[in-house]
Amino acid sequence: MQSKVSEHRKEKWRFRKETIALVGILFVGCLVRLIALGSNPMGLHQDEAYSAYNAWSVLYYGVDSYGYTRPVYYTVWGSGMSVLYSYLTMPFLALFGTTVWAIRLPQAILGCLTILAVYGLGKEMYEEKTGLLFALLIAINPWHIKLSRFGLDASTAVPFFVFAVYFLCRYLNGKRESLWPAVLCFGFTLYSYALTWVAVPLFLLCVLIFFRKRISFDRQLVGGIVILGVMALPLILFLLVNFDFIPEIRTGLFSIPKLPALRTGEMAISLGAFKRRFLWLVAMLWSQHDDMWWMTDAKVGSYYYASVPFFVLGIVYFVKQLLCDIKKKKKMPLYGLLGIWFVLSFALGCGIDMAKFHKVNLIHIPIILFGGLGVIESCRILSRICCHKKKAAIEENVTEAERGNLSGTGEKTKAFGSSSNECKQKLGEKYKKVQKREWFRKGTVAICLAIYLVSFSAFCYEQITFPVDYTLYGQSAQSHMHWYKYEKAIDRAEELTKGEIGIINLNYANVMLYKKISPWGYLEKVKYDGEDPAFRSVISIDRYVFNKMPWEEGTEDMVFVYPYNLEQEIKEAGFETEYVTECYGVAWKKSGL
Repeated sequence: MQSKVSEHRKEKWRFRKETIALVGILFVGCLVRLIALGSNPMGLHQDEAYSAYNAWSVLYYGVDSYGYTRPVYYTVWGSGMSVLYSYLTMPFLALFGTTVWAIRLPQAILGCLTILAVYGLGKEMYEEKTGLLFALLIAINPWHIKLSRFGLDASTAVPFFVFAVYFLCRYLNGKRESLWPAVLCFGFTLYSYALTWVAVPLFLLCVLIFFRKRISFDRQLVGGIVILGVMALPLILFLLVNFDFIPEIRTGLFSIPKLPALRTGEMAISLGAFKRRFLWLVAMLWSQHDDMWWMTDAKVGSYYYASVPFFVLGIVYFVKQLLCDIKKKKKMPLYGLLGIWFVLSFALGCGIDMAKFHKVNLIHIPIILFGGLGVIESCRILSRICCHKKKAAIEENVTEAERGNLSGTGEKTKAFGSSSNECKQKLGEKYKKVQKREWFRKGTVAICLAIYLVSFSAFCYEQITFPVDYTLYGQSAQSHMHWYKYEKAIDRAEELTKGEIGIINLNYANVMLYKKISPWGYLEKVKYDGEDPAFRSVISIDRYVFNKMPWEEGTEDMVFVYPYNLEQEIKEAGFETEYVTECYGVAWKKSGL
């Protein structure tokens, strides 16, 4: 009876410790995803701005910028944009207005929920401690932190796919009620990013093949397949429309538009292209960054450079354990989902033209989790090395019965003889060795976690001290001036002239969102250059003129909104300049006003 009470207390304390650890991890993860969300990163990326504009337009006018009623896919830029994140943004815009904070908040919330979902994945696939480690690594990961702080449409694929796989794990573990949220999450994933149109069906097909022994082919499964098919039907119709099998569909409730162009040319169609893209993808993942500073980190690494040994060890351990378990159990273990996830996303990444981090975003979660497995395996290996065979030729654990003998409260263990003193002595030696090994293992875990936490601290310091001018990072083409603190400069230009306003190095989507140009006003007054249907460039919207420089002909009567990196050239062209913000100013011809 006393033993049962003691065991209950230990289990209760273990639960409390793990709950406290999870709450602490979640607190840190939420903090670095939510604090200063509206100001870091600086300014709205053009994709964020266009997604938010369409959310505002559909919310208040019922149509997007191209006049389609609640489309299943936006006609943004000419080649389209997924709609899920834009629709998720609508209630936040209704509540808080078109602020940067409100635009990014849905993604930040999804990022925080992903930490919990990853914890659940580790718990379902392995054990609760593994889930805690997985959650910690995601919570402090640079790539995922940056992903959670940007309201980009493609980024939404990551949380919804993670949610879907988590509920799928629960279903495969016998929790049949989890099938329905898994189906819904897979369905929503399809509306987050075009690549998931291939990834989701292939992933589910692999699950049906490799986990058929865990799946009950019954009415519930058929119902789930039907629901997923219904959710996917609008996108199937979208593909039929855009491959000219059927005309575009416009109704009072929704629309299925015909895009000016599809980016099908970005997919590999030859062995040579596949090989080239394979090498490109490997190089990008190894370097842990691309040229997009807002999604990757070149200084500390998007997964932390210190993690590389853990990734390699984790993959080796994963493959070895997977093969052993398949041979022993004659079926795929549940953690095999990670392998399917990684291989599939890697293969799809090899099919994309010059893949970027955001284009292959489904691959990053399994890579990070492999790093967690590497941490666990490194602790095992080092503890075995330090506790050499002579000292380690003992069992891993001391049972409660043996500990009872050691304390003199239990019965004598026959294996150690009848002498109480002899029993206590041998059990004491065994217990000390086990304790020594346990302490060494804990120490190794602490060292591994310290490596991550030091890297995390360096990342946080870098982000806090990030320079106002991104050109200092060697990315002049991606200067923050294209996105940041232009609003007052536009307002000042409107005060100075009733005529045309030239907008330099600022995307038209940012102007549309800030000035809240109605979709009907946009459609009536927009002019395109017509050069590239896949990435349509705007010449002008009403009196806002884009991509025209002050030294070109016909600009004498215009007032320009310009970033300060062009100030000297503008002055040399004979323009007066006025300081408005630390990023943008206004300029006009000396004789023009």
